[in-house]
Amino acid sequence: MTLHGQRVWILGYGFLGQVLAQKCRTAGAHVQSIDSNAAAGADLCADAAATAMIAQAIEAGGGVPSVIFCCLSTRGGTVEEYRRCYLQTVRNLDAAHLLGHCIFCSSSSVYGAATERTAILKECEQRVLSFGGCVARLVPLYGPGRCELLRRHLAGEPCLPGAPERVLNYVHVEDAAAALMLLAGSEVSGYCDVCGESFSKSQIYAELERVTGIAAAQAEATPGRRAYTSVAVSADTLRALGWVPTHRLINMAQGMAQGRE
Repeated sequence: MTLHGQRVWILGYGFLGQVLAQKCRTAGAHVQSIDSNAAAGADLCADAAATAMIAQAIEAGGGVPSVIFCCLSTRGGTVEEYRRCYLQTVRNLDAAHLLGHCIFCSSSSVYGAATERTAILKECEQRVLSFGGCVARLVPLYGPGRCELLRRHLAGEPCLPGAPERVLNYVHVEDAAAALMLLAGSEVSGYCDVCGESFSKSQIYAELERVTGIAAAQAEATPGRRAYTSVAVSADTLRALGWVPTHRLINMAQGMAQGRE
């Protein structure tokens, strides 16, 4: 399936949703961004995809969409925010009989320690898969103005938590959006990991020291509320479809360091 001429919904107009919307429009899709704060470019929150909004979107768009990208984000929210943002939205799509059209953006955090947040994500995944939808488990995104690893290093702040051998996975937001479009076009169902690069914590900090000239901080940041992984995440399904990431984290680090000089 090509996205040209297709009706596409993007739930969540945040960091990924905005890039994805632009790429879909460039591909000739008719895009509707459903977000309670879309004008401000905020992520999908609380009641943004309530049943009434879904019904209005169907009416405004002339029917049900061919593809629904669920790019939801709580920005590290509480357990209750996870339930309201992710689970309630999936339930509303289920009530509207739309989960079969859905590509749900989950997180590679589900490969880490079990938490209430990962349990909620897994429940959402199962609901989507039970109707033939697709689950894209994304590793942490980076791109212009967003990469906690690089921000901390360039500012001389404590480094990311974890042992030196901890595996870190990243994907550039442009590559992630391209991956989601490829999944929609290929009509793949089931699970799919979206990862551009994997490296150990010691390896990436050594590389950052080399290209920036800034020594890695000796102090270590306190772990946040969300679980983190130490598993090398593959993208075999995407690569088999022809997906090739075009961005490298170290290149962005070098560019940012040079911009500070």
